[in-house]
Order: sequence, then structure tokens, then C-alpha cells
Amino acid sequence: MQSLGKITIRFITFVLIGMIAVTSCAPVEKLKFASDAGTSSVKNEFKNDRTEKTIQPYDYLYIKIFSLDEKTNSIFNERSYSVDNELLSYAVDGAGNISMPFIGQINVKDMTINEAREKIEKSLGQYLNNISTIVRFVSNKVTVLGEVNQPGQHSFYDEKVTVFQAVGFAGGTSGFGDLSNVTLVREKNNVIKYYNLDLTRKSIAASEYYYLLPNDILIINPIKAKYRSLRDYALNLTATVLTSISAVLSIILITRSLNQ
Repeated sequence: MQSLGKITIRFITFVLIGMIAVTSCAPVEKLKFASDAGTSSVKNEFKNDRTEKTIQPYDYLYIKIFSLDEKTNSIFNERSYSVDNELLSYAVDGAGNISMPFIGQINVKDMTINEAREKIEKSLGQYLNNISTIVRFVSNKVTVLGEVNQPGQHSFYDEKVTVFQAVGFAGGTSGFGDLSNVTLVREKNNVIKYYNLDLTRKSIAASEYYYLLPNDILIINPIKAKYRSLRDYALNLTATVLTSISAVLSIILITRSLNQ
């Protein structure tokens, strides 16, 4: 009986060690932002020249025209409200044009906000005196999908946001988001390109893809399925083993009490 008890204890110990080994298989380093796991010397300062966003087809522009003439103000500024941000906005068409009352179409494709403002003021200056304008982007959106808590489209009002801010818009990653395997989908000039990003590296801050552009799609891919399966398997097996251990110990105790 003592021999049986020793064997049982050894078996239980072996199973518990195995369970610990299985549950420790999750690649924790892939779940941490900018951790640089396994790197002996880590650089903590990076330079990223933030290029100014240019106007592209299907952007929305808030354009406010100021004039000393009240009639001019009413003509150019009485526009329908945007559902998303309640700002007066002009849509850029597929060719990069905006359509303004009495002026007609003005092409602003590939211009910065300041360049577009100067061109609009110059066009209006042919008909009006003493005017000034404000131009800014509105209705900017980025889509975050995959292993995040709030997947979907998220609005922002800056020219661009960082990849970390975008993940924050989506409520952060779930427990299965592989930050070393993130996909960026970007469309430009009717060409869609896919880029692989590693958000576990601090050097992402120096990447040209650190700043997202409006209409970008960020996909947080899951950790390999086997890790999720192993964890689920480990949890289920743990429950089964504990139940079996309890049954075995009960049988041993009952047998010993009967033999005494």
C-alpha cells in the first residue's frame, strides 16, 4: 500500500509539472508593446520626420471663408452639417476636386492644407476682396481589426495618428493579439499595399509606417492557433486531472481504512 501511495504521489507530481510546462508555452514577449524582448542593448531614442499629409480623393475638408461682406459669408458658409463631426465640409471627388459656389471646381489633389488654402484664396480673390480662409481635414477614419477589444472604424481629427494611438482607439489588444505580426493595409492612387509591422520593437517609432493615414486599416493578427489550443487544452486537462486525483485519493483512503 505504501508503494502504491508513492507511485500515486509521483504520478501527481509528474502531471502537475507537465501542466505548468504546457501553460507556460504562451509567447508573452509577443503581447508587449515596444518591449524589445531578448535584445541586450536597446535604443530608447528614435527620430521620425513626420511628413505633412496631402489631400487625396474622397477626403473631407472643412473650409471656412471670412469676409467683411455678410452676403459673401452666407453664400460660402451655409452648407449642410456632416453627420460625423457637425462641421461644414467639402468632399474631394475622385479627381481631387472640390466644388465651391460660383467658383466651380478647384483641384487640390496632392496639396498640403496650406497649399490648398492659398489656392482657394487666390481663386476667390478674382471675385472677392478682403477674404481669408481656414482649411482643415475632417472625418478622418482608421479601421482597426483582429485581436482588439473594440474592432471597427474610429474617427480622429489630427492629420495622422500613430499605430499605438490607433490600437488605443480600439480599446487595446485582446489576450491573443500578436504584436510582432501586425498588418497595415494602405491604399494610394488606387493601389492597395500590405505591410508587416512589429509593434514589440521600439524601432517602430522610426518607421515610415509609425504614423497612420486616413483610411488606413490596421490588423492585429492572432498568436498562432496552437498556443490558444494549448491553453484551452491545458485548462481542460487540469480540471480532468484534478478530478482524477481526487477520485484516486478517495479510493486509496477507503482501501486503507478497510484494510486496517
